[in-house]
Amino acid sequence: MKPRPIFQLLKTGFKTLVLLSLFVRSAQADEKTYWAQQDQNPFADLIKLPVVNQFDTDYGHKGTLNYTLSFQPSMVSEFSRDWNIVNRLDVPFKYQPGRTPGEKDSFGLGNITYESFIGPSTVRNLFWGLGPTFQLPTTTDNQLGSQKWSAGIAGAVSFVKGPIVAGVRVNQLWSFAGKSDPEDVNRTAIEYFAYATFANGWWVGTSPVNLADWEATGDERWTIPLGGGFGKLVGKRHPVNLKVEAYSYAEAPTDSGNWTLLLSCDFLIPESSLFKQ
Repeated sequence: MKPRPIFQLLKTGFKTLVLLSLFVRSAQADEKTYWAQQDQNPFADLIKLPVVNQFDTDYGHKGTLNYTLSFQPSMVSEFSRDWNIVNRLDVPFKYQPGRTPGEKDSFGLGNITYESFIGPSTVRNLFWGLGPTFQLPTTTDNQLGSQKWSAGIAGAVSFVKGPIVAGVRVNQLWSFAGKSDPEDVNRTAIEYFAYATFANGWWVGTSPVNLADWEATGDERWTIPLGGGFGKLVGKRHPVNLKVEAYSYAEAPTDSGNWTLLLSCDFLIPESSLFKQ
């Protein structure tokens, strides 16, 4: 891995977003722009129901398509008078071709992951939160994930200023129970995100998920995607954020794909429309 060029690319990408923001009017420009920014901020007082279609090309020894359909609902709730809690789920359904010769193709439910962030509820430009994370061994096929019970810690920071939303979300999982045959889980996920919103709900940005498998060695340890995408917030009474993103890999295990296409729909529900104070 060559970290210096990667960080230079990230720095250039962030500068590009800042330059784009100079041509964007304020976040108060229209309602669609407001909802787009609310979706981008993990601490926004909002119920989110994202449906994510992920296509990984040139996957496994056959070089075919790997597909994942993920439901990733999240909700912000009042934890106490001065603190909120963000609850997030990731429920993946996978079609995975054989990664090595002799391994069969698999389809079914993957491991379900839950994470939460507890942070101050005071409205400000900078949001943060910490909390636990758990992964359940819910796979319907042994090839679709570890058969381990795992737990760890999760955290997130989000910064909102004018048309810019940026931040990072991190979680660390360690296995503590389950079948003895699979390797132990010791994995870090780091998602950094940066968005610039335009008028009428249009936006550009990036939100790659970097993975470190600490049980692996050498070139098999890191998954580092680089890329980005764009989208548009549609609807007013029932807003939906439509997203298109593409990422290639600066580092990835040998059986991973060369690049990834993400097509997503985030259905947004203001919490105040369901829970009255």
